[in-house]
Amino acid sequence: MKPTLTLLTALLLAMRAVEPAGAGELPLVFIKKHCVECHDNSTTEGGFRADLLGKELADSANHKAWSRVLARVQSGEMPPKDAARLPETEIGAALTALKTAFHEDAQIRHRVAGRVRVRRLTRLEYENTVRDLLDIDTPLRDLLPEDDLRDGFGNQTEALSISPVHIQQYMAAADRAIEAASARQARPETKTHRFAFNHEAEKPWSAYAHNRLQCNLHGEDLHFFLDTHIEVPVALRQFEAVTRETPGRYRIRVATESRDTTDGEDLIFSVWVAAGGKRKELLGHFDAKHRQESVVELTRPFERGETIIIAPYRMAKVRIDSGYSVYLPDKPEKIPKGWHFINNPNPPIATVGPAIVVKPIEITGPLLESWPPAGHRLLYGNEAESAPAVEIAKAARVPDVILRPVRAGRALKDPLTVRLPTEKAEAALSEALTRFMSRAFRRPATVDEVEFYHAMARARLAKGECLEVAMNAAHRAVLCSPDFLFLVEREPKLKSHELASRLSYFLWRTAPDDRLRVLADKGELSKPDVLRNEVARMLASPRFENFVRDFPAHWLNLREIDATTPDRDLFPEYFEAIHDGRQDVLLHDSIVGETRAFFRDLVERDLGAATLVSARHAFLNQRLAEHYDLPGVKGAGLRRVDLPEESVRGGLLTQASILKVTANGANTSPVLRGVWLLERIVGTPAPPPPPNAGGIEPDTRGSTTIREQLAKHQSVKSCAGCHQKIDPPGFVLEAFDPIGRYRDYYRTTETGQKLPNERVFFGGHYGGVKYLKGHSVDTRSRLPDGTEVVDVRAYKAALAARPDMLARNLVRKLATFATGASVEVGDELIVDTILKKAESSQFGLRTLIHEVVQSELVTRK
Repeated sequence: MKPTLTLLTALLLAMRAVEPAGAGELPLVFIKKHCVECHDNSTTEGGFRADLLGKELADSANHKAWSRVLARVQSGEMPPKDAARLPETEIGAALTALKTAFHEDAQIRHRVAGRVRVRRLTRLEYENTVRDLLDIDTPLRDLLPEDDLRDGFGNQTEALSISPVHIQQYMAAADRAIEAASARQARPETKTHRFAFNHEAEKPWSAYAHNRLQCNLHGEDLHFFLDTHIEVPVALRQFEAVTRETPGRYRIRVATESRDTTDGEDLIFSVWVAAGGKRKELLGHFDAKHRQESVVELTRPFERGETIIIAPYRMAKVRIDSGYSVYLPDKPEKIPKGWHFINNPNPPIATVGPAIVVKPIEITGPLLESWPPAGHRLLYGNEAESAPAVEIAKAARVPDVILRPVRAGRALKDPLTVRLPTEKAEAALSEALTRFMSRAFRRPATVDEVEFYHAMARARLAKGECLEVAMNAAHRAVLCSPDFLFLVEREPKLKSHELASRLSYFLWRTAPDDRLRVLADKGELSKPDVLRNEVARMLASPRFENFVRDFPAHWLNLREIDATTPDRDLFPEYFEAIHDGRQDVLLHDSIVGETRAFFRDLVERDLGAATLVSARHAFLNQRLAEHYDLPGVKGAGLRRVDLPEESVRGGLLTQASILKVTANGANTSPVLRGVWLLERIVGTPAPPPPPNAGGIEPDTRGSTTIREQLAKHQSVKSCAGCHQKIDPPGFVLEAFDPIGRYRDYYRTTETGQKLPNERVFFGGHYGGVKYLKGHSVDTRSRLPDGTEVVDVRAYKAALAARPDMLARNLVRKLATFATGASVEVGDELIVDTILKKAESSQFGLRTLIHEVVQSELVTRK
């Protein structure tokens, strides 16, 4: 599609404060004077007819045509460089008139219903809300159907459908949550355990033949010289026995040190949650300091039968780099003749060389702030007492799930249930339901609402059910009700509790906390100063980490980080062991962590929007610096590092997470990366391709370059216009391969030059690479405005020169995420106001968040 609107599009170039050419009136005089000559029935430049632009925005065709004008010019794409420039004041006046017309049209359309429809909670929001409501750690998200996406976001009202499957699964999730919150036994005793590795229970891994070379026991200490066998890891079985009896939240203390490394460097190990001897969830990578004991403390919930696995990181590489073999306990010249690492015909030889020493593990738990837990008290009220289930069964019907509960295949001893004092039962039941419903509905429950659910419980009691069953019938109904599952906003201007919910789900991805609820109860939250203070508090809270994880996951598409697996032959650097296809977990975890840490830092330091693409720093650790071929960084933890002056790194565009989600694992495409960048960063998305556009098959043989293939594609007239916009930034990013490494040439599998001197670590040894050297990478491009760029540095500089454009896109994304509704052309005047207020901070990200929250986009329906 060709560029359109030559002089017509000039009307949106300037954003100066000028008098509008008739508030609410479309600038048709301006169009007739300056635009029709190139956009009438005789020329139809770019397939656009300016002479057919109508007066009524209520007409969908007119609305679409004028929206196209606004989008193309506001981005700076139009008019073409060779077009005559109009007086800035005249352009500004026409621009103001057009935006005002769109704004007034939107106000008419949204006068009653508002711009945001009622929306349900996403899977993540549902899990977070129930977790915080009932003070439980039970996973619930996977019980619910996947959320659909719209405009890249999973919390969009237009995409969040509801179906009979949802209702069925909400009931199942509610039952699981209520069960998890109900205390079935007496308060468990909090104990501190000390688990040594030479205990009899740990023999399944310590006595395994393959592990005896790697894991030497020295008294109670474990010395890691290599990775353990993949099927027999160091899973702490003593702790597994504890959680099988008493699941809950535990604090784990791991003391380590490294020894005998070549230059006294530290080593790295990982800690995992495990079940059945298999890894389930990575808790993190940590440093073992050389000849210095260091302690890692982790606190998290453990389900029944879960334990931890401790694993060294790339110890085979460490050992080989130090001159040792992975098959011998010492250097070859020191091994007696006839020694074998399994048969051991000679007396056993203790392994020597670089090692991670792990001391006995100290674990404390279950950690309990109170008993019964807060969720139990919220469900059944402060007046409820615990009583033996068998005793309650003498007077009421108690189901087997309460009378004879089974967890992880084991029957619980002496199960308990709840009862209320007879003389207080009715009042206590009503009080408990009122409190529970007010918390669940995120607003005070009305008398009629409480009575409705109270009647459910009374009906169950009248039938002879026990109190717990009766109350949970009401609780289940509450957790499946629209007032819980949906964010209900009734008036054009949000009420205090509605604003509290919108704010909390925006920045914390969960329901409002006590302070927000108190401010909402008092009606103070809508005061600008109070709202600003609360946003500052929320940004400083640990809960803001939920936003740091979820917003970039949608905005930057990081949720697709696991969607592709790099080709092992082409990109062996991404793997910890090539033979079994195990990805390098520290590297994989670090590339996502880098983007999150970078974004979090932008918000904390209120760095300007230009920093998104032009930052002269990065968040690196030892493995990521190695991956980027940057000067060495020590340790597993990500930290802010100033980049060398000549480095191509810096900003989102050169981060491996971004480069991986915009590739397919084997190849890169300028089209995919160009489309991603225009949509996610620049804010000028390309229109969808026509139905007959076809595609470009990747050439893994390396016989043609992607530039040659796209040149043929661009020869199609209907494709050329869009590809002139999409391809240039895509070509610039061809300097990076699918795993985010900088490259000068393409790697191929069939046609190319052999690389006999290139070697890579395959997990247990070094070897030659299987890939071949293909065509050289050509990153030169001409941007739509005529600017020539030779590499990614020049392109980042071109983007950074338009911080207002980057900030405008970010405001739109933030507002979409905050409200669940995409920003429309009728909202552009509000966006302009946000940008004007943030301009003095150079459009700092923290400032943008504050101004978005203060704007009508968030404070009104």
